[in-house]
Amino acid sequence: MSTWDPARTAEFFDEYGEREWTRFEDGRTPGPSLTTHLRILEGYVRPGDRALDAGSGPGRFTLELLRLGAHVTALDISPGQLELLQSRVPDVEAVVGDVTDLSRFPDDGFDVTVCFGGPLSYVVDEAEQAMAELARVTRPGGHVLVSVMGLGGAVIHFASIIVELAQRDGTAKSLEIARTGFLPEGEGYGHLAMHMYLWEELEALLSPHGEVVDGAAAGVLPHLEVEEPEIRALLEEFEGRLAYDPGSRSCGEHIIGVLRVA
Repeated sequence: MSTWDPARTAEFFDEYGEREWTRFEDGRTPGPSLTTHLRILEGYVRPGDRALDAGSGPGRFTLELLRLGAHVTALDISPGQLELLQSRVPDVEAVVGDVTDLSRFPDDGFDVTVCFGGPLSYVVDEAEQAMAELARVTRPGGHVLVSVMGLGGAVIHFASIIVELAQRDGTAKSLEIARTGFLPEGEGYGHLAMHMYLWEELEALLSPHGEVVDGAAAGVLPHLEVEEPEIRALLEEFEGRLAYDPGSRSCGEHIIGVLRVA
């Protein structure tokens, strides 16, 4: 039986609403993580590209794709999130859909497909099916840009919560998370069930569909409230150095991978 629950995921993000947009501003996702995602976009998206933003949410990366000159189709499982997207970019084609089933789109229909944030983590044991679909709808030689929740980054950012949960519930649950990367939904976790990846797992997910040509860790450093511009710039410099070092790829709150489709 699959762990992936599309109805529950749609319900969750309908209720989550505008908080999905403000996650970078309020520190729930470290600001430098956004910078790293945007740098990857800028490296692989060209003016005139046909782009699919799969798991678009309220349109954070849809707007960036448009800024880069792409012709964008946005897809998300949450009708509520797509309403927020269309309030920002009313002219973009936005469709409700599941990344594990992109049958509404033809083979090779996009030059670049983006699946940033959580979708491949939330589909859990259906990730191979989702990845096959993302590659199918992307033309040969085109790129699929994905990011997933990172196990290493979760441990780095939430070590104190891991300790609190272990003190409350014992270590068995946390040990299982460490061994499998599977984080169940439930009291004390505050999010949907998900699979958190190491780089080698993401690479193995991508590689059957072409060549893995790039990778990065997004959100290596935790969110820090810093007012001084020179100190912010210092932290961004550290983040930038770590984000693109191959040895750091498993340490991001998100791990980014880039596939060139065969």
